[in-house]
Amino acid sequence: VLRARQAAAAANPISPGRHSPTFLFLYNGIAVGHVGTIPFALWNGRTEVPAHWVKGLMVLPEHQNGAVGFLLLQEAVRQLGCAVAIVGAAPARRLFQALGFQDYGAIPNYLRVLNPENVLRRLDPSTVGGGRFKVILSRALQIAQRPPLAKVVGLASKGIFRLWAAPSNARTRGLQVTTSDQASVPPDDRLWESVRGSIAAAPARSGNYLRWRYDTGPGGTYRVVSVRNDARLIGSAVVRRPSPRGDRRLKGIRVATLSDILYPPASPNAGLAALAGAEATARELDADALLCSATHRSLTALLRRRAFIPVPANLRLLGRISQANGEIPDDLRDWWITRGDGSADEVF
Repeated sequence: VLRARQAAAAANPISPGRHSPTFLFLYNGIAVGHVGTIPFALWNGRTEVPAHWVKGLMVLPEHQNGAVGFLLLQEAVRQLGCAVAIVGAAPARRLFQALGFQDYGAIPNYLRVLNPENVLRRLDPSTVGGGRFKVILSRALQIAQRPPLAKVVGLASKGIFRLWAAPSNARTRGLQVTTSDQASVPPDDRLWESVRGSIAAAPARSGNYLRWRYDTGPGGTYRVVSVRNDARLIGSAVVRRPSPRGDRRLKGIRVATLSDILYPPASPNAGLAALAGAEATARELDADALLCSATHRSLTALLRRRAFIPVPANLRLLGRISQANGEIPDDLRDWWITRGDGSADEVF
């Protein structure tokens, strides 16, 4: 553990050599609670300020429903200053809010189906639909899952998705899209510096930070998509490999994650090209679907044009940000948040 912390401190992109604060709750000398942090720089629309993601809140079962979690977070908040968290479970959200974290809202999820036949075959009919139509929808799915019909529906769906995304393909002609599993994260900060002036709030996406955050070496977890106009980098995306055996909760459906994406909001063609490159990369990784969680209004508009389907949100952004850190917008659509922020892309 100490060696790992030393290595993490040496690689810290915000404060090189400094440990990321980690908090333990000790009871009779035994650690019964833990919460960790990830350093980052928060862009507030004018400047970048030091901040931390709060992550990994864990309490042993026999000490849950008590004061351990609250006291851990209370001490973390006291020491950290500017802190942000991506939280799923309702009890955890209530705990953060009790300590002064503002709930900025749900982070929208979008799913691009890449292999409709495989997704159709593996869907659980009992989880489809709701209310008075649940039985009808469940029965319809059971019929569609029968082998002869599943292939026909899958091929038809693939054609529909291709036609849906076709108009955006024409907008990206002339742009060069490349994918690599090498350390090809933007080598400098020029892309981020060209984008940040159009964003009201975001975790800073400097080249140094992205290289530290995403393991893109040979055989690594991530692959990087680069979009260039001639030789100039105008967009990038980071795709997380799906689990080799698929997600057990989804009956083995292989879901790749669009962990990060960056492009100037005023250049939607660059964004469309980055999304198309991410879809192609996910197919190369044998993914059945590509999941994107994103907040900024310019990006969500492009996702719909690329045939991404809205699916229920399961994560929320919470922050404890003082006025000294700048005027942070209340509307989450003004934030540039993606699923890779705070390492929230580890789910699949």
